[in-house]
Amino acid sequence: MLAPHRSPESRVRAPAAPWAARERAGSREAKKDALLLAAARLFTSQGFQGTSVDDIARSLGVTKPTLYYYIDCKEDILFGCLERGLAAFHQGLAALDAAGLVGRERLLAAVTLYAEVVTGDFGQCVIRVGEDPLPDERRRALRAGRRQVDEAFRDMIGQGMAQGWIAPGDAAVAAFTVVGAISGIGRWYRPGQHSPKALEDAIRHGVDMLSRGVLSAPGLRTASSPSSPELQMPQTRRETHFGDRFVRCYAERPRNLARMLSSALERSPEATALVFGPLRLCWRELHHAASCCAGGLHASGVRPGDRVAVHMGNCAEFVVLALACAWMGAVLVPVSARARGVELTYAIENSGAVVLASAPDLADLVDDSPAFAGVRLRLVTGAQAARGFVAMSQFMQAPPLLQPHDAQEEDLAVLLYTSGTTGRPKGAMISHLNVVHSVMHYQQVMGLGEEERTLVAVPLSHVTGLVAQLYLALHCRAAIVLMEAFKAADFLRLAQDERITHTIMVPAMYNLCLLRADFASHDLRHWRIGAYGGAPMPTATIEGIAQRLPDLVLMNAYGATETCSPATIMPRGQTAAQSDSVGQVVPCGEISIVDEHGREVPPGDVGEVWIAGPMVVQGYWQNPEATASEFRGGFWRSGDIGSRDAQGYVRILDRKKDVINRGGYKVFCATVENVLSEHPAVLEAALVGVPCSVLGERVHAFVTVTALDEHTQAKALQAFCTGRIADYAVPETWTIDTAPLPRNLNGKIVKRELRQSLHAALM
Repeated sequence: MLAPHRSPESRVRAPAAPWAARERAGSREAKKDALLLAAARLFTSQGFQGTSVDDIARSLGVTKPTLYYYIDCKEDILFGCLERGLAAFHQGLAALDAAGLVGRERLLAAVTLYAEVVTGDFGQCVIRVGEDPLPDERRRALRAGRRQVDEAFRDMIGQGMAQGWIAPGDAAVAAFTVVGAISGIGRWYRPGQHSPKALEDAIRHGVDMLSRGVLSAPGLRTASSPSSPELQMPQTRRETHFGDRFVRCYAERPRNLARMLSSALERSPEATALVFGPLRLCWRELHHAASCCAGGLHASGVRPGDRVAVHMGNCAEFVVLALACAWMGAVLVPVSARARGVELTYAIENSGAVVLASAPDLADLVDDSPAFAGVRLRLVTGAQAARGFVAMSQFMQAPPLLQPHDAQEEDLAVLLYTSGTTGRPKGAMISHLNVVHSVMHYQQVMGLGEEERTLVAVPLSHVTGLVAQLYLALHCRAAIVLMEAFKAADFLRLAQDERITHTIMVPAMYNLCLLRADFASHDLRHWRIGAYGGAPMPTATIEGIAQRLPDLVLMNAYGATETCSPATIMPRGQTAAQSDSVGQVVPCGEISIVDEHGREVPPGDVGEVWIAGPMVVQGYWQNPEATASEFRGGFWRSGDIGSRDAQGYVRILDRKKDVINRGGYKVFCATVENVLSEHPAVLEAALVGVPCSVLGERVHAFVTVTALDEHTQAKALQAFCTGRIADYAVPETWTIDTAPLPRNLNGKIVKRELRQSLHAALM
């Protein structure tokens, strides 16, 4: 099926024969084909901007005016290459029909045919150049042309599902996977670097992977392994959940977190489960610790559905408490170790927590104020009890709770607080159903197996650390290697010593690792998956990682607390080619780009990102107004402005909410502005983000004060904020004046003008 490929030398030599012939009927098209072919090869090797019409003319041995007889501009050439590639694809499909191929044989032959197209001259040109050089009208036409391929595969796959020779699922998602996987081969392929045999092997492997994954026959499942991760497409079906939501779910899935823990105990009892400093526990030992903690909670009167707040950083006790809550059906309420003041008290009081577990250095923040009145049991990590607290080491001596609570799927598992534009925290109600689908999405798209070793460098109190690593490792029965706090030197040492295979961090962490002078001295050969989120990954970082760790697959992921972590994940191998995208929607999810009137917009157009699926939470705890405002028809309104192209790649263009992203930590402007407004000399305040090459953004405050004196200097205002808000939210740079901040006709502060003035001052 594979067509012979030309040598690198022949690919750069333009065909002269059509130009040597006299003008005759039909030769015009032959000459235009020769022109497009020569230009495609130059665009692929030199780039669109690096190739002029003069270059093309010289390669053909003709004058530039002669070329303008056949084309109008370079954009015309690029679009002509797309048309030639599509024509080859459709002609190939017709040839398959003429040869009598049907069913699976025809589908797999079509996949191979598409691989030939994307690795040919015209396909390489379109892939390498992309759509950026084209005007908007041509871009839309380009996307429409690409949709023809998506639609062709969707029709073939849908027919296979209907006829029973492909496992049931979402044909559109499967088509995106097929096109994305084969396009990835096209992006990988370099004619001058890869031999025809290497290309043939890559295509054969890709077709085989798809045939055992999204194109598999009913009942065929391929287990993934670290050495050979495979695409999987478990069966899905529509189900009704949370009242009137009709969402696609995995047909076979764990019922709840307790069953996931039971499975880890039964199937991998002696496998490494937790590593934290010198502490190493297998799943049998970690299960025993969690069941003893659950026994102590139960003996203290805690029952299923009760809220257990955990106010500490990354440590073994956090993991034990989280799994204990899962085992006994209690609701985990993670609170960031950096939370102070209202952030801490509101979470405790609003959640109605009956248990509060604190780190020793945070126990002093718990007093006799009304916010803590409902807390019946106070625990402190370590061996030493504090005033009013029971030491965890003593508490863990309780007899284990032998029987787990078999929670319903829609029961609350985690109550995780997140702030909105008003700054008032909202408790996202994360159910067992949400968690189960999120971890299955990660496992499926990333191709994770039970021999994974994930290094947790982000806080477990955030949805990323909790769901994307702790609960994901529980589901996969993988090892959790825990860092108390991220430091690049310690991270690299642990990644080497613990043979880490999987991480999920913010881009700044990857960049800090690359900046280490001793980076190359570490043995990181086991590191396969490097997921990231929270901010775009700089192109320089992507290229640096590709150069130093060519076997590390970078995968962007986009989500929120309300989506229980991932809503989109970048398909394997597509990060470099889709560096401005956050990936494609997860298998059971749905994304709609919506205009201000609540109408879905066409692919490529910009609007608000709405997200639906079994991973989307049911609403906010004791906040029906916010639930009604932010959830519509089963969709969560993210507040992010973005787009989705015809291939399903989602791009986040801006944040509708005033959120500053400082190294992956979300700084909610309204919260800080409200704290500043409590200062007696502050009249008004507004926060904006300052671009930072390492952290993404830093926090800058514009403040209007009554007078400029020692009480309103930057140091004084920073001291005022410290202790009232998390340390990462305290502004680092300031503009302090007595002049009022700019406002629009409605009286709202115009942050756009503030950003422009700050940009001008930094120039």
